[in-house]
Amino acid sequence: MRLALVTVLAAVAALGQASPATASDLRVYTSLPGVYQVQATSTNGTPVFHDLGARITVPAGTTTYLSSKLVVSQATVVTETSHLVYCRQAGSTTLVDRLVSGQNVLTGTTTTILTRGMITAPASGDLTCSLEAIFIDHSASTGTRTIRVEASTYLEDVFGVLAASAQTYQPSRIRVDSGYYAAPVTFTAPAGVTSIQAIGDVNVTTCYGTRPETLCVGGRLTGGYAYVGTQLVVHQLNQDGSVCNTTTNGALAGVTVSNTVHHFKINTWHTAVPVLAGCTSHTFSASTRVTANAGAESIIVEANHQSLTALFVP
Repeated sequence: MRLALVTVLAAVAALGQASPATASDLRVYTSLPGVYQVQATSTNGTPVFHDLGARITVPAGTTTYLSSKLVVSQATVVTETSHLVYCRQAGSTTLVDRLVSGQNVLTGTTTTILTRGMITAPASGDLTCSLEAIFIDHSASTGTRTIRVEASTYLEDVFGVLAASAQTYQPSRIRVDSGYYAAPVTFTAPAGVTSIQAIGDVNVTTCYGTRPETLCVGGRLTGGYAYVGTQLVVHQLNQDGSVCNTTTNGALAGVTVSNTVHHFKINTWHTAVPVLAGCTSHTFSASTRVTANAGAESIIVEANHQSLTALFVP
């Protein structure tokens, strides 16, 4: 079963409006913490969007870096949790931009899901971005199912209006049996800038079971878990396109994603990528290196607003 967020991005319910954040109010905590009902598995096709009461406004014609942490606990069943930042213009229910993450939250745990990326408002008007969530039972259980949203949940405008940025979403879902570079992006740093920042986030899904989805056919399906490596790789290029310098966020880092969790968000970043004067251009290319260990299951890198790479100057 895939998370609701994959199939419902276009199905957005109208939500009430709240006061937007001011320029000095860059982090907005949920005003609606507490216990939420988890939908039955059978209602997966008609998800309930929960407004978590945190909003930030992106001014018309500008780009900002929004970051959100959804902190949940006390799930009574394994819960498909969709963490959504949905952006609309005033008076409209039409979705203009979005950031999306998803993960299965286990019972008896406290789980933090980080969703972030660049949001650009059209020249025609501001965007109000709201923090929302979907909770669906992953276990097909019966009875009352609940999950708690903690008061530490927030939506944040990290730097205000950005001086310059570029962002790419993963264009299609890809099965990874060994290695892959996700969501490659190209960016030219403005003159006079000595360093830039980078983020690279991927949503991954494990391949397992005797009746896997079509994309997993031909991959490794047994073992009970996937062992996923990630590394953010940033190249500064010369004018001829050759690589002048490479910066990473460190060595390839691995994480085990069990079949119980199944869907998992991995975040990488680098806050000080140097802009070297010795290179013949200020153009950069970046992507997230993703590996699947040969001794465990294959994985799928999810597409669109779930997996992205961005380069920017605050």
